[in-house]
Amino acid sequence: GGGIKWEDGNLMAVAFLGYYDSFGSFENSPSYVSLTKTFPQIVEAEQVVAGLGRELYLVVPRDPMATLAVDAEGEYVTDDNREVFYRSEEGKPVLVLNNWHGENSLVACTDNEGRSTLYTPGITPDTGALKVPADGSVLDISLPIPKPLKGFASFDYGEDPEGNDFGIRVSLRAGQPILTSSAAPLGYFGFEEESIVLADGDKVFEGINGLCKGVFLGTIGQDYNPVACVVMENGDVKMAGIFYALQHGGPDLSDALPGFKDVNGFESGGGGGWEDVETGETFYEYQTIYALDERGGRTEIPYFTDHGRYIGKDDRYFYEISLTPDWKYHVLCVSREDYSPHEGYSGSFSEKEWEDDVRTFEFRRHERMWAGDEGFEYDYTPVTGSFTASGQGMSYEIGLSGTDAIPSGLRVQEEGQMESSMYDED
Repeated sequence: GGGIKWEDGNLMAVAFLGYYDSFGSFENSPSYVSLTKTFPQIVEAEQVVAGLGRELYLVVPRDPMATLAVDAEGEYVTDDNREVFYRSEEGKPVLVLNNWHGENSLVACTDNEGRSTLYTPGITPDTGALKVPADGSVLDISLPIPKPLKGFASFDYGEDPEGNDFGIRVSLRAGQPILTSSAAPLGYFGFEEESIVLADGDKVFEGINGLCKGVFLGTIGQDYNPVACVVMENGDVKMAGIFYALQHGGPDLSDALPGFKDVNGFESGGGGGWEDVETGETFYEYQTIYALDERGGRTEIPYFTDHGRYIGKDDRYFYEISLTPDWKYHVLCVSREDYSPHEGYSGSFSEKEWEDDVRTFEFRRHERMWAGDEGFEYDYTPVTGSFTASGQGMSYEIGLSGTDAIPSGLRVQEEGQMESSMYDED
């Protein structure tokens, strides 16, 4: 049923849908609408988080009366410690989010006639093709992984003028960008060894939330500052500052940058240019990256230079606001009474205008965290609004509209410039 062209021996159909941080990220992604048109079973499917992982699969039993179970599977899983994530005798479709560092799931399907199969959802790491058993019990209904844009399958950061290799590379594997880096060369740039997080080896970007078809690595700024850019399947653009990522838990892509559509490539260039009237030669203030689109457009990739942690307080809470160069923000509200976390917010922001010393930003909140009776709880209801930042240096007056996360007029300062800690009382 459901428009699937079943073949003899099939007990269930499986589609690999892409890489998503959570079901909330999936439902708020641009690909959700198109995927639900192709696979209407997504709307009614039960959502199963099978341990850690970002690979999302749709599993559709052929028999509407089939028994379906999703259990833990992995190197250290035995019959004694196997966790049961889901079990049903109604034959409903399920969405399974899994496969992270060897942690996976085992899908067991038994139809009304007693025929059964065991299947571990997975894809080949190079092509993204769905792995299916040879007995024909699983039908692959996945859409093709997008082909990499010509010339944008991988990029090395290259060498400095003295021939020192940065040891930084981004590449595309099965629709997901991979960062490869080496800790040794980073000492050349003044990084202390203890400040580099997991610098050696391959790292998967967080925040993909879909499928990618192109990657690029260039510099934004007046000095060495590697920035990765990716093109999503629908032509949207995301980015990540690599030096920041290596010191703060690993690479995390921005949300889709506003104003970029139908992008089909990137190029490095200069920004803030001015022309010498006598020679006609153009000089640039900094290096930057441009996105190229199908209409012949060339648009500069934005980079937030005032990233850092800002702190403030009111009568009830301490506030810690983190702004990243990847245009993401995180707010943590801590009770002044017992110093316990009360709630938090995270999302993305973009700059709308900059006039004199007043900067106006728009934000989109995707996740809210709050302290419940049994630990922290989360929701993914989108909220939009704006905030302004004004003042000298890194000391801002923050006012938000559209949310009560931060009281209007809260004054925050960059943590590194504070004379006292976040928790000092007046």
